[in-house]
Amino acid sequence: MGRTGILNGVIAAVTAAVATPAVAAPKPASAVEALVDRFDAARAAFDPTALAATLADDYVEISPIGTVDSRAEVLGFYAPDHRNPVPPMRQDERVVRVTGGFASVTERKLLTLPNGTVRAIRVGYVARRAGDGWRLVSAQYTPIPAAR
Repeated sequence: MGRTGILNGVIAAVTAAVATPAVAAPKPASAVEALVDRFDAARAAFDPTALAATLADDYVEISPIGTVDSRAEVLGFYAPDHRNPVPPMRQDERVVRVTGGFASVTERKLLTLPNGTVRAIRVGYVARRAGDGWRLVSAQYTPIPAAR
């Protein structure tokens, strides 16, 4: 094989290596979205074990009425014996931003009360990447006033 043949072979190998898609790890934003979804599912199911798996040891939560609750207080609130009916809820306007080992998520949640009234709340989350994945370090719930 001549010099041109070797060069063409090298170019073909490099092109194939670059063009072949690799199986990539989930993008950080997708992993953080999945974390928030697991957090919401655990809350709705009143499953403190699943909820604990989404929370960092130093997690704090600011409720819609302004109280600051520790991780232990939040887990206690979602104990199965404290279960209350959860109104239908949907989320939209989700924005995820990842910067290094931290991520912020904002979204609007719409809750439909038993009388049919829909209430909106803005939620802000902060997540931190640890060796075993992402965990929430805080959440803040801010009611959105009804339109006048």
